[in-house]
Amino acid sequence: MRPSAVIAIAASCLLGATATASALGQRTVGRGFASPVGMVQAPGESRLLVVERRGVVRPVVRGRPGAPWLDIRGRVGTGGLEQGLLGIAFRPDFARSGRFYVNYTDRSGTTRVVEFRARPGARRVSARTARTVLSQRQPFANHNGGALAFGPDRMLYVALGDGGSAGDPRGYAASTRSLLGKVLRIDPSRRSGGRGYAIPAGNPFAGQSGARPEIWLLGLRNPWRMSFDRSTGDLWIGDVGQNAREEVDVARAGQSGLDFGWNRREGTADFEGGARTARETAPVAEYTHDEGCSITGGYVYRGRAVPALAGRYIYADWCSGRSWTIDAAAPGAPTEITRDLGAVKGVTSFGEDRAGNVYVVAGSTIRRITR
Repeated sequence: MRPSAVIAIAASCLLGATATASALGQRTVGRGFASPVGMVQAPGESRLLVVERRGVVRPVVRGRPGAPWLDIRGRVGTGGLEQGLLGIAFRPDFARSGRFYVNYTDRSGTTRVVEFRARPGARRVSARTARTVLSQRQPFANHNGGALAFGPDRMLYVALGDGGSAGDPRGYAASTRSLLGKVLRIDPSRRSGGRGYAIPAGNPFAGQSGARPEIWLLGLRNPWRMSFDRSTGDLWIGDVGQNAREEVDVARAGQSGLDFGWNRREGTADFEGGARTARETAPVAEYTHDEGCSITGGYVYRGRAVPALAGRYIYADWCSGRSWTIDAAAPGAPTEITRDLGAVKGVTSFGEDRAGNVYVVAGSTIRRITR
């Protein structure tokens, strides 16, 4: 991997002092899914659920797609390559409450975060239980973000892209007046101020004149997958770049108000340029478009099946099929693991089960990382 402006990376970058074992591999656990963009396991359940962009969530049944668990194809718009059902998150008390949330673009292109209720273990979710929690009009068809995750504080975090087109022409990502280009933090278990959610205590811009109180982090272009480290509570984000650089961003547990620099910066390089702000935070890793063209963020590995990956954040590039890990506690030079896993192009997402195993979602297939 070519050295970047923020981190010096050995040219081979394959197996170093902190490298993973060359015995890494992948085991196929499911195949035949239609444009999968995520894989999750609900609290208290053993089945793996796969999110299909067209608006369906299906369980993996004996290695194949099961009957739809959730089917909202009538609500979901997929006119653009980046539109559709893009994220799902289960409330930590799902085994009792049955509540979970999805993020999708509707048929007009508007982003909607919607709550559904299901009996734990149910074979199918009734679409009649839907309650819109949050909606955000999208000015263009791309850069919708779409990831959802509950934090260790039991609040819901929502990733939104900058609204699309190219170069963030309306300056949404840096503006605290817009929800676009942000990670939001909301409490969907309560409602206040005419919203379908409440603003949790501690949000950095709450009470600031003209600012949106939902904002937790800003300065993102198209955060394509975010996840919490289950051991530390750190929030990891893969942010897709423009024409030159892809980046990995991290907010350590409890850190808020960080500005990851878009569109003044693309990675560590100037894009529009301008003075650095007190909140501006550099990525912990980046790579140029000599190595790929679109990052897919993953997870910090906390499972037991692959000790060589313990405590390392895993991510990949959608175009080139290359994959890397970095030390989550002390990010330094990434270790490329492409040779170990095999190049897998079209990685749209990663998944994590309750045991901490990490899965690769690519093409029509779900694979678990093994040794």
